[in-house]
Amino acid sequence: MTRSCPRCFTRLEYRMEIEIGDGSRRVVRYYYRCPRCGYRIPDSEIIVKKNGSKVLLQLSEYVRRQAAMH
Repeated sequence: MTRSCPRCFTRLEYRMEIEIGDGSRRVVRYYYRCPRCGYRIPDSEIIVKKNGSKVLLQLSEYVRRQAAMH
């Protein structure tokens, strides 16, 4: 299924970005982005935390994505 930008109806690109905080935390974000106007629709976010020898993952999926895509 092809997604279109709600602003300009251009085909959206699916992208990922990684935010590197201190040595114990990273955030990975997935989102749709319009190459023409820059509009972004968040898709999901993964937070990776290091706690000693353990690695903790936290996944957030966005409900706003469903509303924005329709």
